[in-house]
Amino acid sequence: MTPQPVSVTELLPHRPPMLLLDALESFSAQAARAVLEVRADNPFLRPDGFLERAAFAEMLAQCFAAGFGACLRAAGQRAPGWGYLAALRDVVVQGDARLGQRLAVTACLTAHLGNIAVVTGEVWCGEKLLASGQIKVFLPEEE
Repeated sequence: MTPQPVSVTELLPHRPPMLLLDALESFSAQAARAVLEVRADNPFLRPDGFLERAAFAEMLAQCFAAGFGACLRAAGQRAPGWGYLAALRDVVVQGDARLGQRLAVTACLTAHLGNIAVVTGEVWCGEKLLASGQIKVFLPEEE
């Protein structure tokens, strides 16, 4: 894992307000950890100050994409410019996130089958697990 946070703006095609992550704290070929603060411009923020639960899946996908891109870049390769969150499985939401909270997101690559990456992940607020589950990400063909 890398010891210093990495800016995600160079790793993801997303831009505010859809760019949810603030920094990639660590990454390896199999895992990534990112952090974010829930801000007022978050497109998933409800009027009551809580995030829509669908935001957790997007956080996991962005964490995976940032870690994957950082690994490719570290190896001297070009990261794909896009990918698609293709499926969710066994997602369990145990708590809600709200405005001002600092969240940690982990994503672990469990399988890479052709153009599909299978990723398990978690979203934490301090010591409290907010959400966990598996996502599948469709990756483009290498050029």
